[in-house]
Amino acid sequence: MLFKYRDKVNLKKDIFKTLIDINEVVSVTLVGSFWEKKSTKDFSDIDIVIILKKFSKITYFQCLKKINNLELKKYNLAHLKTLINPTFGPTKFNTKDNIVFHTMIYDMTSHINHVIRSPFSSYDWERSSNYKGKSLNEIFPVGRIQLIDFFKSRRGIKSYLDDLNKNQISYQRYVFQNNLYKVANKKLKINDTYKIEFSFHICKFLIINFYKFENQKNKIPTKMEKKLIFKKIFNKNCNSYYKKFETLKFFKENQDTKLDFNVLLFLKEFINNFQKYLENYKKQEIIFLRHAKTKYNDGTFFGIRRNPGIISQKNIFQKLNFLNKKKLKTVYSSSLKRSIETAETFEKIQNILSSKLLDEKDYGLAEGLNFLQLKKKYPSIISNWNKKKDPRFPSGENDDDILKRMNLFQKLLIRNVKSGSKQSTYVIVTHNCMLRCLIGNIFHIPKYFWVKILIKHVEPLNFIIKNNKIVPNIDRVNLFKNLIS
Repeated sequence: MLFKYRDKVNLKKDIFKTLIDINEVVSVTLVGSFWEKKSTKDFSDIDIVIILKKFSKITYFQCLKKINNLELKKYNLAHLKTLINPTFGPTKFNTKDNIVFHTMIYDMTSHINHVIRSPFSSYDWERSSNYKGKSLNEIFPVGRIQLIDFFKSRRGIKSYLDDLNKNQISYQRYVFQNNLYKVANKKLKINDTYKIEFSFHICKFLIINFYKFENQKNKIPTKMEKKLIFKKIFNKNCNSYYKKFETLKFFKENQDTKLDFNVLLFLKEFINNFQKYLENYKKQEIIFLRHAKTKYNDGTFFGIRRNPGIISQKNIFQKLNFLNKKKLKTVYSSSLKRSIETAETFEKIQNILSSKLLDEKDYGLAEGLNFLQLKKKYPSIISNWNKKKDPRFPSGENDDDILKRMNLFQKLLIRNVKSGSKQSTYVIVTHNCMLRCLIGNIFHIPKYFWVKILIKHVEPLNFIIKNNKIVPNIDRVNLFKNLIS
């Protein structure tokens, strides 16, 4: 009997049932093309993402055992044997006699780490509506695809080129010794079969991820939309590149390796031209900065009710030397002294525009208190934080208030950029809470995580203007490393 759609539905139900009952499992998500396609023909891996409260060797192998014990005959797959692929990466274990369950298991912290370091695959997974327990987006969202992700993330341009130059595919897997474990880096030599599979994988996902960046949507492009992307990026060579892309797809699906062109040479050309296009993509750059340090950056709640100047530190301002090489006619600053003095350190600035919209959070009556003093004097604030709520400080503001101000400033900035000069770089000097709210909101991070976002003094946070919107272009690892420590 043939594997039919109802068999797929039953398989899905049984996977959920058998895994979600495991005590440490908080989320099971079915991802990848097998679950996205209604077709039941020519499937490869069955991709499963499992999130645990806490990782352990016992729970890990319990999950794998549950999958291995699925009765394939119930789904008209009795002619196949179960093969589990426990690796992380684009490795394929396909054979004609096996059905492959690509099982990726994380705990909460390692999942957040994966989201930060591998936004492309994580963003793909978030699109799935096939999950039990918490959604991946609920645990920690990718937020959006950035320009910088193509250059700095795992499965970005650099990592692909590194692998190609070494004729290998990089992947990871768990290695156990007694009750201890680690995630080990592994290499797989590219043979003729992998050459086709890997090449198509790279081309396909670079195009798909560009579409997601271009449109700021977690959506798979149609065939026509893919053709338009090829035309946009590769210009005169678009037809040739698209034809080879379709050829790779055909050969992959038919498990044929006798191509009439050098696939690795084509792939390197594809990636290099793709990279050149992206490098020219930045038109107008926006840099947000937290002001330089003051004597009151001492762990107390420091808002608008104290207004000191900055502490002069030459080593800090060396970070900002690169800004002096840019055409900075105007720098935006909050109305507070510490922001204005930071802005004044830039050379050759014609104008500093100050705005109260950029001021730090008003901590009201809690100004100057440390955490223990706040807990003793205003315990309800701590209680509400523990309940993942957004309490307003007494006679002050909450994060929603801050976010409203930041959103108003962004609208003002966009208007000025559209009607202003041809200046390519805009600098905004503001404060810790303002930037946390900006980052948290723009990446769709739950509010209770915002306090953990690490904003360093005078550390540039890069954005670009795209379709009249401010879009981040920030190194995720540096920005969110406090969340995975």
